[in-house]
Amino acid sequence: MNGPTTVPAEAIKRRDRRGSGAAPIVAYGADAVLRLPGLVAASGARRIMLVCGRSSFAASGAEAMLPALEQCAAVHRWSDFAANTDSADLRTGLAVMREIDPDLVLGIGGGSAMDMAKLLCVYRDVPGDGLTEAITSGRKTESRRNRLMLVPTTSGSGSEATHFAVVYIGDAKYSIAGAGMRPNAIVLDPKLSTSSSPYQRATSGIDAVCQAIESMWATGATDRSRFFARIALRLLLPAIERFVHEPEPAAARAMCIGSHFAGRAIDISRTTAAHALSYGITKTYGVSHGHAAALTLGGFLAAHADATAAELRDGVDPAVHAAAVGEVLAALDAADGQNARRRFTALMRRIGLDPSLTAAGASTQQARAALAVTVNTERLGNNPVAFTADELAGLVNEIE
Repeated sequence: MNGPTTVPAEAIKRRDRRGSGAAPIVAYGADAVLRLPGLVAASGARRIMLVCGRSSFAASGAEAMLPALEQCAAVHRWSDFAANTDSADLRTGLAVMREIDPDLVLGIGGGSAMDMAKLLCVYRDVPGDGLTEAITSGRKTESRRNRLMLVPTTSGSGSEATHFAVVYIGDAKYSIAGAGMRPNAIVLDPKLSTSSSPYQRATSGIDAVCQAIESMWATGATDRSRFFARIALRLLLPAIERFVHEPEPAAARAMCIGSHFAGRAIDISRTTAAHALSYGITKTYGVSHGHAAALTLGGFLAAHADATAAELRDGVDPAVHAAAVGEVLAALDAADGQNARRRFTALMRRIGLDPSLTAAGASTQQARAALAVTVNTERLGNNPVAFTADELAGLVNEIE
């Protein structure tokens, strides 16, 4: 894990041809966001709904392209939403969207901003009183009327590369999926992530690492998703510490590309138990999403490495599982599962993330059992090791 690995733009395009159907990267590199007005002009868009964070749009440097963008289209900027995308905010955004009738939605920001942009597109024609049913029904969102462009300003969520988005109704979390979520174009600009706080860089970066690791062993993994996950780990692990503490260009490039490929990986495989538990940790204790996923990943590293064939879910090939976990251990330079757990926990500490669930707020067995009971069952079903609620609670209770 010493020193960042870099990949030229040409390599992104070559690897993208092995892709999963995700949108093309139409601009990449430092200051690529400044090319956005030209891309919008070429698309013929005349009315834009710009979905972005309240402060991150300016802080990231993305705002620098706004004057040029306003020269080629009417831009309505909307930032009236919180992190952890909520249906109430979505309802507000849909009312705005119907009023301005955009032909392009432009999502610029972290995972919440990009998820919100995707949700606005696919629910645009759903009447206000039908939104809850549309979300809870689990129906695929296969189409949309307007174009969609996404520009991540953090290196972590991978939302620009996935065909799904998260939305909450109260404390209940729903994952909405469908081809309508895929953008027409993606702009990757490594500079946009460097102005965020060290904690934001750490929690976003560790989210991408968790995604790549979970994608390697997911029951939904394929040769293609593992191909993307390997690329991601090869880029992320050597770069993340320098990116957090000193986000120089080489580290920023590696994290930007690595997090995108982690997104490409989970676009196929989806995530597993650590992410399944993370939603409850975030909602209950306010821990940032990536940090929340990392809190339990160490425990799952050990459990997956030590799992017997009898403990694997039906249909999971023990040899394939062992090979996937072996690649994860090698990426972490770990001899076995317990060593991988210690190395991952040490990495969290080195990038300033407290690995303690007690410090996060889950300080009692009752609180930890509640996390296991409220786990996202869809993600848990994608986990190669089958856990009962009691076994999951036991794993969570072993974390400090």
